[in-house]
Order: sequence, then structure tokens, then C-alpha cells
Amino acid sequence: MDQVPSEIMRPDMKVVLVATDFSARSDRAVRRAAAIARDTGARLVLTHVVDDDQPERIVAAECDLAETALVDAIREHAYLAGLQCSPLVVCGTPFAGIVQAAEQQGADLCVIGSHRRAFLKDIFVGTTAERVIRNSPVPVLMANIDPALRYAHCLAPVDLSDCSLQALKTGRRLGLLVNLRMVILHVYDAAAIGMLSYAGVDKGNVEDYLADARVEAVRELMHFLEPLDLGDVDYSTIVREGIAQAAIVDVAAELRPDLVVIGTHGRRGAVRLLLGSVTEEVLRRLNRDILVVPARDAA
Repeated sequence: MDQVPSEIMRPDMKVVLVATDFSARSDRAVRRAAAIARDTGARLVLTHVVDDDQPERIVAAECDLAETALVDAIREHAYLAGLQCSPLVVCGTPFAGIVQAAEQQGADLCVIGSHRRAFLKDIFVGTTAERVIRNSPVPVLMANIDPALRYAHCLAPVDLSDCSLQALKTGRRLGLLVNLRMVILHVYDAAAIGMLSYAGVDKGNVEDYLADARVEAVRELMHFLEPLDLGDVDYSTIVREGIAQAAIVDVAAELRPDLVVIGTHGRRGAVRLLLGSVTEEVLRRLNRDILVVPARDAA
């Protein structure tokens, strides 16, 4: 349902960390992070990770080059002008270095670009971006779209869990849900429909079951939203029956949101590989900016 705006909550964003490898993909992330820092008054930390799995002299030389490149970027790029912006070079594997930097800097948000995929490797460990998201203690924004415009439309899939609740709270707290139109999507599973059809239950009874299941799903979504103070957010809701991953992708294709906000339960290792993850499917299939709020942040 649409809400009447109340007093607007001031963004609680003090530090935005953005990772760059000086590629076009990471340039999108830097531009988006700069826009967010400018809108929220946050300090921007421009970070590059140097691989330390090489001879010490090469690591030292690459650190010097990276420091110079970051300083030059801060001085020369107009979109960074006027921001409180500092360079940071860290050593390590790319994903671990970014996570470590976010922790050490006390970042409220980590912004990263999407990364090219190496198919066989991705099956087992995921891209650098996905590994950052799985391990980050703070919310991560994957920047995929043109950062020239502010966010105007947002899609927020929820599964009625604490993680989904905190994802919405975090997006609002960081000031990312202000001055946009948000659609909150709940996908429910009418679990018994297959069994009823298999058992030859009358079509009218099956339709009654589906109608009741939808009413219950809408009721549960309204109950889920009650503790949220979304009075300053322009939002509406969509309730659909089906498989979560597929429904989210379909709705995103229909609405073409600028931003997707989603929580993650933070599964890792063999459990993640065996059970899969709605969040990871969204990350892999949607070419939109995606804010992922980890379970650790929700806690």
C-alpha cells in the first residue's frame, strides 16, 4: 500500500568504501559510491587491493603505483571534487583485502563493481564480487548500471524473515530508499497445489485453496511490514505465487528497477553449494544495482 510521507529520516552513512581495480567496471562503482557519499555527506575511501602472492619487491612496486593512481584519480576526476576522499592500498587476495579494508575503516557501505566470470572457477568459489558479499560484515552494493542518475525505482524481495526485515531497515537507514518508488515483493509457495492436482481434487476446490493461500500470503506480508517505519518511503506491494528466484527475475524484468535490495542468510561452503541461494541467483541473473545486507549486519 502507498504510504503518506512522514518526517524524513536522516541517512546514517558516515563511511563509504569503494573498491577499484582501475577497470571500466570498477569505474561505475566509484562513480556510484561518489554520488552516494555526496548525497549523504559520508567520507569516501577509494581502495585498491594488491595481490601479495608474488615477490616482495613486485608487491612494493605495485603498492606505490596504486597509491599514485588513487591520488591522481582523487585530484583529477570531477565527480570526486569536493568530497572527503582518501586513498587506501591493501595487500591480499582481492576479496579478502576488500573485506578487511571495510572492517578496518568502519565502513557503513561497501561498493563494488561486477566482475568477469571464469566459468569453472565460479562453480566452486564464485566471482570476487560474490565472495566479498558472502564474507562482508557490512552491506555491499554491487554497481551494474549507469551511475549518472539517482535511484528512482527500487525492488525489495522479502521472504518474511529477520534478514529481509533488516535489509529494508538498513536500506532506509543508509538513506538509499529516499526519493524513490519502492516495490516490496513477496513470493509464496502454494505447496499443496501439486498434491491436490495429482489426487484429482475438484477444480473449484483447487481454486478455493489458491485463493485462500493468496489471502494468507497478503496477510502475512502486512504483518511483516507492521514493525517497519516506512512512512517516509513511497512503496507498494506485490504478492505472487511461485518459485522465489524465478518470480524475482520476472518482476525485475517487468519493472526494470534501478536498485534491488535483498538480505542474505550468509550460507557458506558446502551448505551454500548444496542448498543454493535466492540472493546468489539474483546476483548472477539481474543486471541491476543490488544492495545485499548480510545476516551479520542484520544481527
